[in-house]
Amino acid sequence: MSDNIDPESFESFKMPESLLNKIYELSGEAQHTKGFILAFATQEGKPLVFTRACNQITEMGLRKALEKYLIDLEETESMYGGTPPDGSDGPEQE
Repeated sequence: MSDNIDPESFESFKMPESLLNKIYELSGEAQHTKGFILAFATQEGKPLVFTRACNQITEMGLRKALEKYLIDLEETESMYGGTPPDGSDGPEQE
C-alpha cells in the first residue's frame, strides 16, 4: 500500500440506500413501529440527518426521544465542567 494517499482524490461518500433500507427493516417490532433517525458527518464535516418512519406517531416518538437525549447530554456536560448551552459560566455561587 502506498504512503502517498491523497484524501482529496476520494469521491464524496454517499450513504447507500440499501443500508438505510436495512436499518429501517431491523427497527421496530412490527410494521407500525418501524423507524429511525440517523445523524452522521460527511467527509467534509457537514452534518447530515436521515429520518424514516412508518407513520407520524413513530416519527414523533423518535424525535421526542432524541430531544430528551440532547437535553440530558447538555445537562450532564454543564454539571461536569462543560460549557452550559447558554454560554454563561454556569450557576452563580453564593
